[in-house]
Amino acid sequence: MSELRDLLVRYNRVYKETNEFYHHLARRFQLSDCAFWILYTLRESTAPCTQAELCAILCLSRQTVNSAIQQLRRAGYLELLPAPDGKAGKPLVLTPAGQALAGETVDRVFALEEDALDRFTPEERETFLALNQRYLTHLRRSADALLEDVPL
Repeated sequence: MSELRDLLVRYNRVYKETNEFYHHLARRFQLSDCAFWILYTLRESTAPCTQAELCAILCLSRQTVNSAIQQLRRAGYLELLPAPDGKAGKPLVLTPAGQALAGETVDRVFALEEDALDRFTPEERETFLALNQRYLTHLRRSADALLEDVPL
């Protein structure tokens, strides 16, 4: 196995283990992965998000996000606000019950994440983020030719 292939195997393993970690957290809180990430995103956001914005932020399909939104609305955790004049999409906000749920779930995850990042030096944090962003940028550039050949 080449050195680069070995590195990719190791990187992908860490990536998948990280996803599995968040999956276990969502299950621990009796949430679907998508419902967990919706709560997470709404809690970290400074403004209400529409369904379309959530789809873009979470990189998930409209159907997947809509299903989780409906589940959270039926449980009384989310409500739709009227669409602002001239704007498409109704903003989603957490209800008081949703705020309480987020406090018991995603706020605890934020604390875990902050504790983990606090174990890095400020320089390591910036390097960690910069290298991940740079990898994604290069990956996208490398995939341009391949993606042009794939019909959508």
